[in-house]
Amino acid sequence: MVIIYDFDGTLTPYSLAQYQILIENGYNDKVLDEIVKKRMKKEGITVYQSYYATYKQILEKHNIEFNRANICKGADKVNFNKGVVGYFKALQYKNTGIKHYIVTSGLKEYINETAIKDYVQGVYGVTFKEKNGVYTDLDVLLDDKKKVDAIKKILEENNGDSNIVYFGDGLTDKKAFEFVHSIRGKNVFIAQGENPTTKYNQINEQGIIDKYFEPDYSNESEIRKYVEQINAQAN
Repeated sequence: MVIIYDFDGTLTPYSLAQYQILIENGYNDKVLDEIVKKRMKKEGITVYQSYYATYKQILEKHNIEFNRANICKGADKVNFNKGVVGYFKALQYKNTGIKHYIVTSGLKEYINETAIKDYVQGVYGVTFKEKNGVYTDLDVLLDDKKKVDAIKKILEENNGDSNIVYFGDGLTDKKAFEFVHSIRGKNVFIAQGENPTTKYNQINEQGIIDKYFEPDYSNESEIRKYVEQINAQAN
């Protein structure tokens, strides 16, 4: 069985990545959101393009070298949702036969430095071009549509195995949910925030969500029981 997860908001409590290098220079979610929106409007670009252009600009403004060490700062201390690390340890491939992948519009290298890195078979995310150890331009920008392309690649890696489950938490996962539903996979919506119902209803207009869970991955949680149950059925 293959399980694919969005990262921010699905495995973590935050809908936006909490990059330490930005936070320690005064750019919390609110501040960053305002800058990103202004740039989108001014330059006529997507939220993803605006976010990473802003990220790079912030580092330049503070004379911080745009390299792996700086963008990955704090990755080993990422705050996950309840039980996430234990969930991946318990359900790793060698114990269960479940392959875990992450498909995200966050930074691939950052996620590959987090506490779950040893328990996932692959991470698809944003990458940068590199020259002499310093990042230059965007290489891969994983937007909503490209998430579907990544899922297709994962299926190819697994010989077209349609026993697939996708975990997501918001509107940026809608295209991924639609694709997984179209190939008869299963979709799991993670309920984040005080009122996730509106997002859920917008995504699930055509009944493409199979399960809706609070973000609790701990032992005996509904998520853990669900995954163990469908894995047992698959085997």
